[in-house]
Amino acid sequence: MNSPDQARAAYYAAFRAADIEAMMDVWAERPDFVCLHPGSQRAHRGVAEVMESWLLVFSRELNIGIEPKLVARYDSGDLACLLTEELVTRPGDLTPTGSIFVTQTYRKLERGWRLVQHHASHGRRAPPNPAGVFVANGGRQSTH
Repeated sequence: MNSPDQARAAYYAAFRAADIEAMMDVWAERPDFVCLHPGSQRAHRGVAEVMESWLLVFSRELNIGIEPKLVARYDSGDLACLLTEELVTRPGDLTPTGSIFVTQTYRKLERGWRLVQHHASHGRRAPPNPAGVFVANGGRQSTH
């Protein structure tokens, strides 16, 4: 992968396809990389643990829609940190009803840009409004 954007695109392609080989190809081959899934009790480290964690994710029914929206990014030489909000559409919903926030750190290595850290956590969760449209913050005004 020649850029962080190509690596990110490969990550989402592997995730949507539940393809463990493609997913692990996105990751660096290092013992110190870290992956934390939403609601996970701990961070997974290294090839074996991260692969096991993704096999568990892929073993669940993944018939949800994920629409990644880049929120922020930081690039510095051989390092890129991308913050994404994944809008999630669950079975039976016409539009997204929640989100996951994902921070990913990519590093340029010998094999190109690879993922070295992934941290995902639950984001917004709002019930669909009567029109079937996702309303951020449940329609309430934010104080920020």
